[in-house]
Amino acid sequence: MTNLTAGVLLFPLLGFVILGVTGSALPRRMILAVAWGACGLAFLLATISFFSMLGTPPAARTSDQVLYTWVVSGDFQVSFGLLFDPLSATMLMIVTGVGLLIHIYSAGYMEDDPGFWRFFSYMNFFIFAMVLLVSADNFLFLLVGWGLVGLASFLLIGFWYQRRTAVAAAQKALVINIIGDFGLMIAIFLIFRQYGVLNFYNNANGPGVFSALDPATTGNRLQLVIALCLFLACAAKSAQLPLYMWLPDAMEGPTPVSALIHAATMVTAGVYLVARAHPLFELAPTALTIVAVIGGVTALFAATIAIAQLDIKRVLAYSTISQLGYMFMGEGVHNYSAGIFHLTTHAYFKALLFLAAGAVIHALGGEQDMRQMGGLRSRLRTTFWTFLVGTLAISGIPPLAGFWSKDEILSSLLAQATANHKAISYLLWGIAIVTVALTAFYMFRLFYGIFMGDYRGSGRASHEGDEEEGEEEEPSHRTAGRLTIHEAPPIMTIPLIILAVLSIIGGLVGSFDLISLSKWRPLTAFLAPVFADVHTMATASFGVEWISTLVSVGFALLGIFAAWRLYGRGFQYKENKNPFYQLLYHKYYVDEILDVVIVQPILWFGRTAARVLEGDVLDGGSRAVAGGLRGISAGLRRLQTGYVRNYALAILIGVVLIILYYAVRG
Repeated sequence: MTNLTAGVLLFPLLGFVILGVTGSALPRRMILAVAWGACGLAFLLATISFFSMLGTPPAARTSDQVLYTWVVSGDFQVSFGLLFDPLSATMLMIVTGVGLLIHIYSAGYMEDDPGFWRFFSYMNFFIFAMVLLVSADNFLFLLVGWGLVGLASFLLIGFWYQRRTAVAAAQKALVINIIGDFGLMIAIFLIFRQYGVLNFYNNANGPGVFSALDPATTGNRLQLVIALCLFLACAAKSAQLPLYMWLPDAMEGPTPVSALIHAATMVTAGVYLVARAHPLFELAPTALTIVAVIGGVTALFAATIAIAQLDIKRVLAYSTISQLGYMFMGEGVHNYSAGIFHLTTHAYFKALLFLAAGAVIHALGGEQDMRQMGGLRSRLRTTFWTFLVGTLAISGIPPLAGFWSKDEILSSLLAQATANHKAISYLLWGIAIVTVALTAFYMFRLFYGIFMGDYRGSGRASHEGDEEEGEEEEPSHRTAGRLTIHEAPPIMTIPLIILAVLSIIGGLVGSFDLISLSKWRPLTAFLAPVFADVHTMATASFGVEWISTLVSVGFALLGIFAAWRLYGRGFQYKENKNPFYQLLYHKYYVDEILDVVIVQPILWFGRTAARVLEGDVLDGGSRAVAGGLRGISAGLRRLQTGYVRNYALAILIGVVLIILYYAVRG
C-alpha cells in the first residue's frame, strides 16, 4: 500500500512558509500558484494513497510511518509517526479535497483584499494543521495538531484585524478552544499514567493504548474521566453545548474561512477524535450516553436559534452546530461509521452553502442581512440552483447526500431505542426527528428570503446589462445608492457546481438497506477495519429503517411546507415582539447571561485587583519605602551642619559613651 501522508503534510507547510516569508513581494498569480499548488499536490497524494488502499486487502489497510523518535525514557518512547488507515484516509480526502475547492473559490472572493498573500498563507497553514491532527499516530502529536488548528482559526477569524468585532471573535474562539485543549491534556496525562504509552496502536516503537485496554475495566471510573475529558475537547472544537458560543461569532472572518472551518476542518476534529478514540469510549458507556445526549440537545438548541436569525452566515453557523450534534448522536449509539458518513456528506453540502452564501454576499457588496435581499433567482442563476441543491441535501430530502447519512443516524437511534427500551433512547430519536423539521424550515426560510419575492435592498438594484443603467459597473459596486448585481465569476461558480454534484451523489457510498440492497455499504465496509472491535451497536431491522425514514422525510417536507407558506413569496420581515421569538432571536440571551455571570465579574475582579495590587500594594508600598528613606535622610542631613564645634561635640559624646560602655562591662 502506498502511503504518501508525509507529502500530504509537507506541501501545505511549505506553502505556508513560502507565502509567509515572501508573499508580500509576490504577484497574485504566483501567490495562487503556491497556495493552489500546495493544496492541490496534497490532494493528489492523498488521492493516490486512498486508491492504493482500495486495492489492498482490508486486513492490511493500516500503515504507520515513524519518521523520527522524539523522546526516549526507559521503555517509554514518543515518536513522530503518521498513521494511514481507512479513517485517516477518509479525513485526508475531505480536508484536502474540499480545502482545494475553497482555495480556488477564495481567489475570486478575496481578489481585491490587500492581505491577499497573508490570507492564502493562513489557509495553507490551516490545511497543514488539520492534516497533522488526523494523521498523527499518537495522542501527543494529535494534541500538537489540535492546538495548531486552534491557532489557524484564530488567525483566519481575526483576518480583518482592523475590525474590533473580528478581533473579539478570534479571541473568543481561542479562549473557548483552550478550555477544550485543557481537557485533552488532562486526558493525555491520565492515559499516560494508566497505560504508560501514548501511541494509538502497536508500531515499531512500542505498544499502543488501544492494545493495552482491558475489557474487564468497562465502566471503570478512570475510563469515564478519560472519556469525558476527551469529549470536553471535542465539545469545544466541534461547538457543542456548553462551548458552542465561538462558532457563530467566527462568521466575522471572510466567508471562505467560514466554509473551511465549518465544512472540512476545525469543527470536524471533535467528531474525528471520538471515532479515533472509540476503544476508550466503548469502555465508558456512560460517557457515550453523555455524548449522544449533548449531541441531541445541541442539535435541537441550535436549530431553534437558526429559525429566527437574519444574518445568512449565522443561520448557516447554527446549522453547522446542529448538524454536528447529529454526528455525535450517531457516535453516541456506537455507530461511528454513521457519524463519519454524515461528516463526509456535510462537508460537501455545508461548503456548498457557505460558498453560495459568499457568492450572494459578493454580489450584494458585502450585505449579509436577509431583510436586504430577495428576488435574486433570475440574477444569480448558478448560485440559485446550487444553493437549492445544498438546501435540499441538508434538509434530508432523498436521494441527495444528506438524506442517506442523516437517515443512517436516525435509524441507529431508533434501533438503539427498540433494543434497550429506554426512554432516553426514544427521546433522542424524537429530538432528532423534530430537528429534521426545524432544519428544513430554517434552511428554506433562508432560501426563500434570498432568492424569492422582490429585491428589498436599500439601494436600487439592476441586473447586469439593464439598459436603464447606461453604464457598466464592477460586480458588487455601489455608487450613489445603486447596486449592480452580477453572478460570481467562474472561479467562484465552478467550485459551487462541483460541490453541488457531490451533494447529489455523495450519499451513494452509504447504505441502501431501504431498497433491500443490504450489501451495498461501501463506506461502512471501508471503515470496518477501524471499528471492528465495536460489538455493541444495535442493528436496525428493515421495518425500523422504513419507519424512521418515512417519519424523517415526512417531517422534513412539513418543515419545507411551513417555510413555503410563510416565505414562499418572499421574506417580508415584520418586527415581532413575541417573547418567545425575541428569546430565539437573541439566542436565548446566552451571551448576555455569560457577560453578566462570568465576564463582568472577572473584569471587576481584575480591575479591583489591579487597583489594589498596583495602586495600594505596589505603588503604595514603593511610596512608603521612598517616604521612609526620605525621612531618614532628612534626619541624617541635620548632622551635616559644617560647623567644627558641632563635630567636636559629637566626637566628645562618642568618646564618653565608649568609656561608659567599657566601664559598665568592667
